[in-house]
Amino acid sequence: MTTQQSTRSPLLGRDFILLVAGQGISLFGNLMLRFAMAMWVLDETGSATVFGSILAISVVPMIVLAPFGGVLADRVNRRTIMVALDAVSAVLVLASAFTFAAVGFSIAAITVMQVALAVLGAFETPTVQAALPQMFRDYGQGTLRQAMAVVNQVQQLGSLLPSFLGGVLYAMFGIRPMMVVTIVSFAAAAVLECFIRLAAPDRGNEELPTPLEDLKAGMRFLVRDRPNVFALLLFAASLNFVIIGNSAVGFPYVIRTVLGFDATVYGVADGLVGVSGVVGAFVAGLFAAKLTMRGFPFAMVGLTVSLLPQGIVFLLPVSAWVKLVVLVGFTFGTMVASCFSNLIAVPTIQLSTPDAMTGKVMAMVAAVSMCAQPLGQMAYGWAFDRFPVAVVLLASAALLALGTVVSVPLSRRFVD
Repeated sequence: MTTQQSTRSPLLGRDFILLVAGQGISLFGNLMLRFAMAMWVLDETGSATVFGSILAISVVPMIVLAPFGGVLADRVNRRTIMVALDAVSAVLVLASAFTFAAVGFSIAAITVMQVALAVLGAFETPTVQAALPQMFRDYGQGTLRQAMAVVNQVQQLGSLLPSFLGGVLYAMFGIRPMMVVTIVSFAAAAVLECFIRLAAPDRGNEELPTPLEDLKAGMRFLVRDRPNVFALLLFAASLNFVIIGNSAVGFPYVIRTVLGFDATVYGVADGLVGVSGVVGAFVAGLFAAKLTMRGFPFAMVGLTVSLLPQGIVFLLPVSAWVKLVVLVGFTFGTMVASCFSNLIAVPTIQLSTPDAMTGKVMAMVAAVSMCAQPLGQMAYGWAFDRFPVAVVLLASAALLALGTVVSVPLSRRFVD
């Protein structure tokens, strides 16, 4: 081995670069499609309840099937799973495009497509989350956190163009060109992932149990052997109720329906929030190797403080543009705080789990934390349809303040 090879950062490895590129392109296509569908549904119905319900329904398959996706990720080569899922996603959107061209768009048809994509996502998410510690476990906690930071940075960068470009494309051409972009993105990601070199999960000499037994073993490991992690999952579920419910339903509904801006303005606003996500991901990445659970309460403080001004401005007699600027500006803080909280919690869970269990545990992390998402989306859809925006946002800030208090003893239960 040469000196250059031995000192080169593991983050510059070919397989990690291919993994990150494939995930970034796949995410770009997925978000482009999600943006188009959100704009179409809001334009057709003008209802936060309908919009929130579609989002909630599409999350249910991920909650139910994610644990089985984790079982699969601990049995089959993870590269093979990623390639297959992106390829099938491309075919699914292509088939949907032909169907929409023949019979037209409808709420029911869009919901079916979103649910089908969510089913595939339920298997892909734990696979990717298990692949990272498989690549970097031998390099230590700092390197894994840095790798996670890079993934976060690419994900945030990949979310920018769908917002900026999506608003313009939707306003000029409608939904169909955006579906074409999604198809090409999924197909390109599948091709890149074909070249990743990743061994099958090492389960030693143990006899392979049935999938149900494997799933039960993962649940026992999480509940009995890692009670601190299980407590963190319950906390994440309550946090997702507020954060995802508000951002996925409230942000587009307030801008499009309450403030009355068009799809182009919303696209720019969503893109600017994406910029803050990129900034947060890069800033958090600078501190990745030093982040620990001790910093988790500070991230919660950031989430709470960023939401308060958004609620207060809707109590003031100011123009829609002022409200938009405050809404977008302080959502920057929400995105930055979220980047830090994710970079603290996720690698902590990954490194506390053996390789043969990582897929199952991370799938249960996703399933438990997502359980609150459909409830939050439907609840926020109901709330925004019935209460003033200021009431909903200030109540959310109060819930996050309570979560900040709870996070202090929770963070102390983890040994750095």
